[in-house]
Amino acid sequence: MPRLPMGDIGPCVVIWDYEGTTPICLGPYLGTVSLRMTDSVSDVQEEGYGDAPVDAVFAGTVLELDIPMARNDLNTLQHTIGYVGMGALSGSGFRLHLYNMAGCSMYENAKQIIIAPICNNVPDSDPNSWILLYKCHPYRDFELTFDRSGQRVHMVKFKVFPNQDSGYCGDYGTWGLESGAMGITGVC
Repeated sequence: MPRLPMGDIGPCVVIWDYEGTTPICLGPYLGTVSLRMTDSVSDVQEEGYGDAPVDAVFAGTVLELDIPMARNDLNTLQHTIGYVGMGALSGSGFRLHLYNMAGCSMYENAKQIIIAPICNNVPDSDPNSWILLYKCHPYRDFELTFDRSGQRVHMVKFKVFPNQDSGYCGDYGTWGLESGAMGITGVC
């Protein structure tokens, strides 16, 4: 039986805005980069069967990406926890202001992400081993700790939305890309 081209164990690189004007490597990170998919299911019940469902209906799928970023610089944080209205750099790029967010659409500013496995500190150049997520937007959910032995990590989370563009309606992305896809050399 063939294995997944991304392998069974190992770190990865995450590239935000993959096909955009300013692709950025999100890292370094410390801990597990986690891509999580959860199907929501609604049970169909009949009184005669009590609490046991007689059927179930898919009620949507939620996909999220978590990246525990470590040893950050303000430019990278501006593109994640300060992205599009969530914050801004000031003072010649020496201060990152974080803003309250309410009532703003995330989908309209969502961008592509590539996840590529790493071997010997080099991203795999074969696009067949990459994961492409079409519509991703960061949101903040971190807790900074201050003690004598713990390293500070900004947990950057991404909502992954089903693509609403023509020809891709409902797609989240692909496991593996066609050969000849845009390279990632020089980004990470």
